[in-house]
Amino acid sequence: MTDFIIKYWIELLLTTLVSSTIYVLKQYLNLKKGMRSLLKNEIVRIYEKYTCLGYCPSYMKENLNDIYSSYHGLKGDGMATSMFNEILKLPSKKGDDTEWEII
Repeated sequence: MTDFIIKYWIELLLTTLVSSTIYVLKQYLNLKKGMRSLLKNEIVRIYEKYTCLGYCPSYMKENLNDIYSSYHGLKGDGMATSMFNEILKLPSKKGDDTEWEII
């Protein structure tokens, strides 16, 4: 009788452990995708704002560099990369023609 109880308790425990691990993994992957989407959205927002202005202050370029590093670390690439590079080409002040270097 105890063997029967132990066998099914172990089976129940392992089933719970595996299903919990799968659940946590799915949650992690969804959070990662969500964070990547939010970072991409912020890059697009910065791009739209500062390309309309025709310049981008150096503090915002530094902030954008941090955002892009996080975005790229989450395996984000493509359209946001070209936007990132275009923003860095913008002058830092209105009427300024100097480009900002990537650190």
